[in-house]
Amino acid sequence: MKPFLRALVGFFSAGLVVSAMMIPGMGPQSIPAENRFAVDVDPLPLKIVCPGALVEVAGESGVEVGKVERYGTARIWPQGDSDIEVEQRSAEAYPILVSGNNQSTQLLSAIQTQAVDRSRAAGLLAGYCEQPLSSGWFVSGDGGVGRESTLMVANPNPVDTQLLLEFHFGGKVITERLVLAAGAERLVSLATLVGAEPAYAIYFESSGSPLAIALQHRYSDGLTPLGVSLTTAVRSAETTQWIAPLEILAEGYEKPRLRFFAPQNLAKVRVFAIGVGASSEFELSVESGELAELSISLAEGAYALRIESSEPVVVQVLNPSLTPLDYSWLSPLVSFTSLKIPLSNFSTELAVLNPGEGTISVEVRVRNSGQVEQSVVSLRPSEILMLPVAGEVLELNSQSSFMAALRVLDAVGYAVINPSENANPGQSLKVLVR
Repeated sequence: MKPFLRALVGFFSAGLVVSAMMIPGMGPQSIPAENRFAVDVDPLPLKIVCPGALVEVAGESGVEVGKVERYGTARIWPQGDSDIEVEQRSAEAYPILVSGNNQSTQLLSAIQTQAVDRSRAAGLLAGYCEQPLSSGWFVSGDGGVGRESTLMVANPNPVDTQLLLEFHFGGKVITERLVLAAGAERLVSLATLVGAEPAYAIYFESSGSPLAIALQHRYSDGLTPLGVSLTTAVRSAETTQWIAPLEILAEGYEKPRLRFFAPQNLAKVRVFAIGVGASSEFELSVESGELAELSISLAEGAYALRIESSEPVVVQVLNPSLTPLDYSWLSPLVSFTSLKIPLSNFSTELAVLNPGEGTISVEVRVRNSGQVEQSVVSLRPSEILMLPVAGEVLELNSQSSFMAALRVLDAVGYAVINPSENANPGQSLKVLVR
């Protein structure tokens, strides 16, 4: 028999044997035994990205059509591995990279601040330097007269990637796609995409590597600047969320605005405002695919908001400040048992919150010029405490979950810095083979 025919016969013979093994009663079946084992995997280097300085649209005068560029520099405040080298200031989005095991904010965290004083923009632009995200939400899109939203997108990866943007308003969805080269950034004035729409939600998704994304807002009344804000993304829609600190600085002044978006189904939402010696409850319905807003009246003081909904919703809160005149969009908090974050030279208060059902204790450590001040605070269920902090690095530890944010209030403006965990998967993993 010719070699080719011998090979062909062998191929069909093997196929018949395999087929017989797959048909019950036609032959023996070999099923590998389940096997479990553990492997040690080093996590990828930890990378966070600071959003960068103020983005000015149409120039300082506001009449230079098509001009979108950075103004000034943002001050970067890092803490973590002693070997990291970080520039003190940066105009563009600034990535920080460090290698190490046991990744968390203990290994690396950073914040940025910028005092803004321009003819059309004034206030404090401050935020957390986050790990890049593959997807997320903003419901804080503001448009129309005196309101401006600008998307700041950076690709800190060595490969090109594509970003999908979905703009949701009034039951209508507009889709936009951006291509970002490796190491590039895009500054997108959203007015060119959404026109004069007063409110909208944004969903973003990267088709490749995670991206660093933040949303900047500018508010003005004619030629008078009213404030700026740098907003972090909401990672996913949830049914239970906490937002803090909601600071009511004067009764009768402009009320905080809670904005909701229900990406899936009609949601029945209850909002509990919990302050020192005071609490209030509000209710509303959010139609599927629609935005809804709620303005709430509260007495002067600091509050935590607990948001409970029948279906997952995305929520952010616009909180106004009277003295100084400024705004900050607040995003939902995340839980920690340990948090380490740098402090700036602006006047800062720590908001620490107990989201659980039992009393907890949180250890507070502040390092300043080699000296450490340490205290322990006790929080009842749903209690929020505001603690003045000043120094170089703040560290919080607890046996139970807590939430935290930094409220920065100075003569130049007001901002809330909302930290999140910094970590890549790694360490010991259990593998199941079947």
